[in-house]
Amino acid sequence: MRYHFHIRDGAAVIPDKEGSEFATLKAARAEARASIRDVASEDIRNGRAAHAWSVEISNRDGTVLDSIRLRFSESWVGK
Repeated sequence: MRYHFHIRDGAAVIPDKEGSEFATLKAARAEARASIRDVASEDIRNGRAAHAWSVEISNRDGTVLDSIRLRFSESWVGK
């Protein structure tokens, strides 16, 4: 089945117009988790502030089947 991963950063959306084929929704979820971690890691590597990202997994009709959220919390360890 073809799944689309629409990346959200607050109100902004980066749509996935092509989508990708996965055998199951579980497989699509695993890829979505990896994708959102990659996007957030890229921000951190480039010195941009870490913030909440999410990926909406939808079918070709646009129905959202699941949403994966990645949230950051900052902690500071110092003397």
